Amino acid sequence: MTDTFQGRRLPDTLFGDLPGGNLQPGDYWKCMNESGDPAQSNELENLTGTIWQIVAPGTDGHGVATLTKHTVREEDDGTISVRPGDGSSNSILVTSGSDGSTYHGYIEHGVWTSV
Repeated sequence: MTDTFQGRRLPDTLFGDLPGGNLQPGDYWKCMNESGDPAQSNELENLTGTIWQIVAPGTDGHGVATLTKHTVREEDDGTISVRPGDGSSNSILVTSGSDGSTYHGYIEHGVWTSV
């Protein structure tokens, strides 16, 4: 059975910080550097060169993860897509450190789909 979950885009945030407010499962945001440009890393192994952070659904808000090896496409409407077969390690797998809950799936225009 495949489950879907609507995520929400939070404001772009300085890399290393979390956006203000109450983080919810499905949240995602682009990481920025101090000059206001998208944060990048020499270790990036994705096609878009940007760093994003997420809160995976099903991890009770404790599944914050940093996507550096995933090709995250920023869509025209501001949502993101992380598609299967999109050039890098694109299956998202997050395990919460607090209770061991796991999320495995993809994102299409901000909608999370578990596999």
